[in-house]
Amino acid sequence: MERRTFFKVCATSMVVSGNSLVLVGKSRANVEAKALSVIDCKDLGKTALKHFIQENHTCSESVLMAGCECLGIKADIVPDIALGLAGGIGLQGKTCGAITGGAMVLSLAIAAKEVDYMKKKMKILEAVGRLYTGFEKKYGSADCRSLCGVDLTTEQGRKAMKESVKQKKCTKFVEVASEILSEELSNYL
Repeated sequence: MERRTFFKVCATSMVVSGNSLVLVGKSRANVEAKALSVIDCKDLGKTALKHFIQENHTCSESVLMAGCECLGIKADIVPDIALGLAGGIGLQGKTCGAITGGAMVLSLAIAAKEVDYMKKKMKILEAVGRLYTGFEKKYGSADCRSLCGVDLTTEQGRKAMKESVKQKKCTKFVEVASEILSEELSNYL
């Protein structure tokens, strides 16, 4: 996607009308939105894993893509907008990308339902907090480097990720984050 097109898409306004997310602005050709209703969020984990393993997307992209499919949102900027969150935000080993991708989905879902800014803000922050703490409780950490055991800023770490860590460790993180996300979405959809 060209830089100019990306900024046009990002600048497109979104307005909530009933249960639908309506896009207004000049860049409608690049973004499509459907009524926000559960398509099948029960399989969010399986869908995220398909994107993660079969399609070779990152953890953050995979969870965002599966969540957007669940919400009925299709936009050209998905999955690209989540790419920089992979590897614990730019490979720095911080918050797991499966969590940050899930945070983006929760923000989209709740923002589409709540128009009052302060209520929306608190609902989103609380839901994302539950996603984070639920994941952290399960694994004892939410940091990518602690979870996967490799330093992705090194060539050796990236090689290990590609050869075995993604399949052996990260798949369970993507699946569990997606399951927690699915539970949270059921509260808002």
